[in-house]
Amino acid sequence: MTGQRESHLFDEIRALLAPLQAMHRRHQEELDAHRNADGEVIEEQRAAYEEVRETTAIEASDTLDTVAKRLELLTAVPARRAFTVALTGPGLQDGERPWLFVVHATDLNEAHRSLTQLTGFRRWLDDTETSSVEAVLVAEESHPGTRAPGSYLDLRHEQARILAERTPSLGIATRPARPAKAPHRSR
Repeated sequence: MTGQRESHLFDEIRALLAPLQAMHRRHQEELDAHRNADGEVIEEQRAAYEEVRETTAIEASDTLDTVAKRLELLTAVPARRAFTVALTGPGLQDGERPWLFVVHATDLNEAHRSLTQLTGFRRWLDDTETSSVEAVLVAEESHPGTRAPGSYLDLRHEQARILAERTPSLGIATRPARPAKAPHRSR
């Protein structure tokens, strides 16, 4: 059981770390645009550089509450982990696979309940309600853990952000998150 828990935690940490690394790289690129080859700030661009520093620092600070909440979810008792929730949606009549969403939960029932409360899911649901297909849970395709990144809509960050806003760990104000990307259908 310990090996399973450790593997699960490594997967969760990797899923949390990847967007943070991407944000860091993007911040460095934005700052580097105002530096010379030696890494020194170009004096004529100092004001723009300082503005970028402030903007990137605010984004990093705002992200901290969400990251802390995701880490709290991973260490909570009872243990929460990623659950993939499969739902029917557009394309089902054509033999397409169910749509996949990932949230943190203790079991599949909690995962489904949590999913239905998230803005990213409700936005997807609004889009699918224009079709003749109803979004119904596909229990046999739902499971603990995740599949390959990009094959599901990962709503764990939105879920943690909402929880952080409800119960801030450090009392740091958060700003609204960017809208979730459209889900990719599992193949």
